[in-house]
Amino acid sequence: MGFPTLQKLTKAFKNVDQVKFFAVQTVFEGYDYNSQDKLRKNQLEWDLKIPMAHAAGNPQTHEIPEIMRKYRSGGTPWKVIIDPHGKVVYNHFHIEPPKAVALIERLLPNGEDTDVPNTKSQSMIYYEN
Repeated sequence: MGFPTLQKLTKAFKNVDQVKFFAVQTVFEGYDYNSQDKLRKNQLEWDLKIPMAHAAGNPQTHEIPEIMRKYRSGGTPWKVIIDPHGKVVYNHFHIEPPKAVALIERLLPNGEDTDVPNTKSQSMIYYEN
């Protein structure tokens, strides 16, 4: 998605309570550059009013962050779209904003309240704006 796409999507669904966004900076290389401070700066720079987390792997062992293993992501930026029942319906490196909007709109229940699976982990640091 990258920040420009994420920004477009959060704006497209800003008034839709059933749609929730959550971003995780997964660090598996560039540990000095991909820091918690950099994540916060990006969140503010792109005006992303969503929860954001920082999940770092281990630079000594080259172990990737737990969330990358669980969602089988292969890099950044990686996109995961989860339906209202917790099923992953999209898990890939790239998606164009119009395609993402169409997919998310198809997933919206007709007025139902949606629970998003809890993805919080002890190994991540969170920032909410």
